[in-house]
Amino acid sequence: MTNEIIEHARLLADAIARSSVLAELHSKEDVMAADPSAQQLIAELQKAQEHFMEVQQNGAEPSEADKIAVDEIEAKVQANDAIAAYMDAQDKFTEMLDSVNAILAGAIAGASGGCSCGDDSCDPSGCTPGGCGSAGCGCGGI
Repeated sequence: MTNEIIEHARLLADAIARSSVLAELHSKEDVMAADPSAQQLIAELQKAQEHFMEVQQNGAEPSEADKIAVDEIEAKVQANDAIAAYMDAQDKFTEMLDSVNAILAGAIAGASGGCSCGDDSCDPSGCTPGGCGSAGCGCGGI
């Protein structure tokens, strides 16, 4: 049985690797990497965020100017077409992986006496943290 599970995991991994969602993510990443303005904005944002975290780690509160600087750079990053397209593709890939995880979690919950979407025990009105109606359990993620 374990070998069968491992084989199915390999098939799933192969399907994800061949998915159009991942191909789109790689394509958008290549475009972003080739865009000098995008790379400059990313470097600026990383530098500003590092400074911000360094101030916090030293026990100080970042100044209003530090906060404004990070906000301004983040706005420029989000306005860059190459970065925005990459972030959108990244979100879609993450959504796909979250769906896979929800299916696995739902099957595991069903196998351990919990609910699964294939039976009537999934009652969203009785949602509890980590229960049938919670996100990631495979029962609709309310």
